[in-house]
Amino acid sequence: MTDKKPTWKPDDDEDLKDLIRATIKSAGSADPAQLPSKLREQIKGRVKGDVDIDAYVKKVLAEERKK
Repeated sequence: MTDKKPTWKPDDDEDLKDLIRATIKSAGSADPAQLPSKLREQIKGRVKGDVDIDAYVKKVLAEERKK
């Protein structure tokens, strides 16, 4: 038996953004300066394929700040 996390390729941008938002929410009140690196590591383990995680994290954080 392996201890691998399930991976998936998002169908569209919103699926990946939803994953990032959920990961941000689950992180609680983490230091915003450290949040992107923590998110990147968590999401990289779950997403397969050539996805620029850093760009998506920055985009979602910017969208959340505008709210």
